[in-house]
Amino acid sequence: MKASVSLYLFLSLCGLSSALLRKHFYVNEKLFWQDAQKYCREHHDDLSTASSQEAQQLTINQNFSDRFWVGLNTLNSTEWIWSGGEKEAFDYWNAGEPNTNYELCTAILKSNSKLINVVCNRNYSFYCMERFGLILVQDSKTWEEALDYCRQNYIDLVSIDSSRIMAEAINNTMTSQTANVWIGLRFLAGHWFWVNGGNVEYKAWSGGELQCPSKNLQCAALDKDNNVWKPEDCEKRLNFFCLKEYKKPEIF
Repeated sequence: MKASVSLYLFLSLCGLSSALLRKHFYVNEKLFWQDAQKYCREHHDDLSTASSQEAQQLTINQNFSDRFWVGLNTLNSTEWIWSGGEKEAFDYWNAGEPNTNYELCTAILKSNSKLINVVCNRNYSFYCMERFGLILVQDSKTWEEALDYCRQNYIDLVSIDSSRIMAEAINNTMTSQTANVWIGLRFLAGHWFWVNGGNVEYKAWSGGELQCPSKNLQCAALDKDNNVWKPEDCEKRLNFFCLKEYKKPEIF
């Protein structure tokens, strides 16, 4: 059984107008680490790379086992690397770990979201990841035009549903040619919603909670000077964030 986790975290890339986004998928099938890696590379991108914050979210979003594989491993018990090639920190080892020179693969404990090193031929469930790109489009369009542009040329306008995503999005507004940047948040039928269908649980409105905006201010933009969302006139012409597909590198 495979379950998608509604978890998106951004990683800064070279350049100030793009970032990489990870989405994680829990696979409730118990395999050796290498077989789990093979499965993930065939069906997704790779075994999951997970920051400490992601590790906490991954444990919250599954209830099937007390530990599960992620993509951190080593060949010599000294240099640990992520299967997907990311440089993400792995500074959240469980107490006393890593502790032997023959336990070359890693799992996360559900009890405390910490890494443990174990022998690779254990049968654990695992998380796979898929990667997408965040791109700032430096072309001024109305909200609807931005939505159409993103869907025609990429995937969608970007949804921001955590403080870390918000921080990374702010970092990528530095080259924006407009003070505010469209995001995929719209007010219709009495409530705000993300264009990807997600509920608005994380909020970063200017002035706190925002329930019913003025009739002409029913699209949301990221204010790069004040680091908040603000309702804007949907006909205003702004730069915008698109979500683009990540091109998976070939694995030999």
